Amino acid sequence: MADIKIRVAGVFTRGDEILLVNHVKDGRSYWLLPGGGLEFGESLAAALEREMREETSLQTRTGRLLLIAESLPPDRHRHVLNLVFQAEVLSGDAHLNEVSDRLKGVAWRKKPELAGLTFFPDIKAALIRHWEAGFALPAESLGDLWKD
Repeated sequence: MADIKIRVAGVFTRGDEILLVNHVKDGRSYWLLPGGGLEFGESLAAALEREMREETSLQTRTGRLLLIAESLPPDRHRHVLNLVFQAEVLSGDAHLNEVSDRLKGVAWRKKPELAGLTFFPDIKAALIRHWEAGFALPAESLGDLWKD
């Protein structure tokens, strides 16, 4: 039986901009919230803060849980549980710190740009809803958002 991968991600905003990372996998380019996998024995907050240092060189603080989404392909060959937290930048300037085959860039993107971006998992509507409510909405589960 395969393990469940837990991915933590952060919502970092400044005015009408949000911090995103660009990934390329199997020839497809897409955007997602910065973050990464939880390691055994690590708290969710510590994992997000570590991932931010590794990927973007930012020192951050993890806030409250905003969204939960799963990615379960039809053949069930993998299972990813995405936990999205509100977070804040404490110090640093965002730049790509970790070189990998998949991670291609980090950028502050304006809220209106989100609609036109390929986003995995596709949490754009919920993200905008929370953002427009000042991140005051209760945490919500979005269910399985798998897309080919």
